[in-house]
Amino acid sequence: MIFHYMLASIVALSALASGMAAPEFEAVSYDGRRITLSTLQQQGPVMLVFLRGFS
Repeated sequence: MIFHYMLASIVALSALASGMAAPEFEAVSYDGRRITLSTLQQQGPVMLVFLRGFS
């Protein structure tokens, strides 16, 4: 139970508030290409969506 509270605290402290800039990151797209946030931002505003529970 203590671990759960510690983990929740860490997540809360590292979460971004609405309007904050996301840190630079690199990810792999659905078709295997490596993409970075900065590359996407060159094309315009970027919205990050995280879907949970899909496998």
